Amino acid sequence: MSNFMIYMIGIVVLIVALFVAGSTFGWPQSYVLIGAVVLLGIGILAGVTSTKRRDPPAGE
Repeated sequence: MSNFMIYMIGIVVLIVALFVAGSTFGWPQSYVLIGAVVLLGIGILAGVTSTKRRDPPAGE
C-alpha cells in the first residue's frame, strides 16, 4: 500500500469522526459538510506534497 493511500485512509477516518461528532453534538449539517470538504482538501494537499517523487538532479 502506498503512502498516499495511508494518508487518504487517515483523512477518511477524520471525516467520519467529524460526521459522528456533528451528529452527537447537534451541529448544523451544512457546517459538518463544509468541514468535511475542507479536511478532504487539506488531506489531499498534505498527501501529495509528502509522497511526491522528487525530480532527478540535472545531468552534468
